[in-house]
Amino acid sequence: MEINWEQLWMDARKHSVLSKYRKDVGIERWDKSAEDYSDRIKRNGYKYGHQIIAVIKELIKPDFEVLDVGAGPGTLALPLAKLVKKVTALDPSTGMLKLLEENAVAVGVKNIETLNKTWQEVDDAEIREKFDLVISSNVLWQFDDVGTQLMRLHDASRKYCCVVHHAELTIDELWYKMWSEIMNEEYNFDVDYIYIYNILYSKGIYANVKVIDSEHIWEKTVDDAIAYYEHHFDLHTEITPGVKEIIRDCVVGNAVNGVYRSESKTKSAVMWWKK
Repeated sequence: MEINWEQLWMDARKHSVLSKYRKDVGIERWDKSAEDYSDRIKRNGYKYGHQIIAVIKELIKPDFEVLDVGAGPGTLALPLAKLVKKVTALDPSTGMLKLLEENAVAVGVKNIETLNKTWQEVDDAEIREKFDLVISSNVLWQFDDVGTQLMRLHDASRKYCCVVHHAELTIDELWYKMWSEIMNEEYNFDVDYIYIYNILYSKGIYANVKVIDSEHIWEKTVDDAIAYYEHHFDLHTEITPGVKEIIRDCVVGNAVNGVYRSESKTKSAVMWWKK
């Protein structure tokens, strides 16, 4: 019996925390999170982006034109720009792209063009086989029709594609503790990379895969850390006085000299294939 991996993906999304949003996750949410994302990648020296690029570095040539879908503040775009002719960084968040442009200036990168659109707004005919490499990291979880979106990425490339997705999502332990207390259940992301790999396979694409380990560290004052967690839990539940108390107790109890430090380790699957 043939397995319908696209349907399994949609079923997995329904059972994951992705289905537990109590409000729309609009672009303004990414605008508000832009500073946090940017600070995190800079604090870690763009290490995550460098790790991904290291996996496919032998494919990359100096004359390449690259499309980075869901570029954020430059996690991949900035390290890539130093290796290729041009990077087109696509993101719907003006806040993310503003910081990407600032980060590019800070590191002396001048060959990035930003495109402020959602991936769904892009005209496929205008980008068909336009890029030597199309790359996207941790974006596909947002799409129910992930098979369609994978083929759109594929069609935009004339040489190579690369997508990165969680193989094992590990948020900091404090987040898990707060989630179980506030939501009265275990945290379940559930949309693993294996669905994407098999969807590609079902479409005749035999992707290479390498799983990498990455570490993410950030530090905030107690008040800023509390605001950060409240902002993220607001997507899932009402921030009642009881929720506020749980978050404050967890942050204060784990802060040192007024500073809260978050450390998390994640496994990510880098999947790439030749057109």
